[in-house]
Amino acid sequence: MDIQTIIASVILLAAIVYTFIRFRKNWQKGDTDPKCDNCDIKENVEKFKAES
Repeated sequence: MDIQTIIASVILLAAIVYTFIRFRKNWQKGDTDPKCDNCDIKENVEKFKAES
């Protein structure tokens, strides 16, 4: 094997592992943002639309 093939294989393996870890983290966390669970932006927008 060439040294370039070995280096490319290592980089490919690292990219696959990195992608898998990121995907798993996002899958477990979900789409909710815990910092914004109790914010009232949605209520303020509705109030603003009602006043207009």
